[in-house]
Amino acid sequence: MKIRMIVTDLDNTLLRRDKTISNHTVDVFRCCRERGMLLAYATARDFRFVTDHIVSLTGFEPDVIIADNGAFAQYRGKDVYKRMIPYKTINTLISRFDLVRCVSTESAYYLSGDYSNDHWSIGKKATVIIDFSNNIEQDAFYIDGDISISPMLLTEGCSDIRAVVYSDVNLVTVVHREATKLNALTAMVNFLNIDKSNIAVFGDDYSDIEILSNYDCSIAVANAIDDCKAAAKYLCGDCDEDGVAKWLEENVL
Repeated sequence: MKIRMIVTDLDNTLLRRDKTISNHTVDVFRCCRERGMLLAYATARDFRFVTDHIVSLTGFEPDVIIADNGAFAQYRGKDVYKRMIPYKTINTLISRFDLVRCVSTESAYYLSGDYSNDHWSIGKKATVIIDFSNNIEQDAFYIDGDISISPMLLTEGCSDIRAVVYSDVNLVTVVHREATKLNALTAMVNFLNIDKSNIAVFGDDYSDIEILSNYDCSIAVANAIDDCKAAAKYLCGDCDEDGVAKWLEENVL
């Protein structure tokens, strides 16, 4: 199997459930890179979670980062894709949340409480604790928090956004309607001029379904939701059992 780029989700896919990564997986990815394959992380997490946390776990930087549910994509430090929510839409949405946890802009994380134990505490961007009674004056990568209404009602009347839900956390994230992992990956593939048949993609949750459905070499981990397994062409082992790394060893290396 001729693979030129490996694209993997992080939480519950490449990362184990405790958010760690095994030495074995790191070794397999190093071997893939030594053989000329590009490494891409495609995650719902913030960009800085990858650059500051995942890089420290693995000891190397990925070639491609697709972050913020597809709102942002970068290749070796060069911005390739960016879709942000207009600040006027952000201010419309704030009142619809029961609790706004975070609004992430280019310069700061605006938080309704102290989330210093989470990835928002990571450096390079200011952390501002506010009560959201005043308007946000910057476009944002995302807004997330808790709601008691349906995601459809949350985004009603705002045609420039979409809501993202998760299988493992009680949280709703709103991003630009064009901020998807698939759109960001498509922009990256075009930028790098790589044939889709030479790309392996791994995932486990709702935001991965589009990518898994649109790539021939698509792999769902054993702990993925059923919709991901149905969309993927192949299955690999559980995230706690180095499923991604073992599939690469057996089918690529």
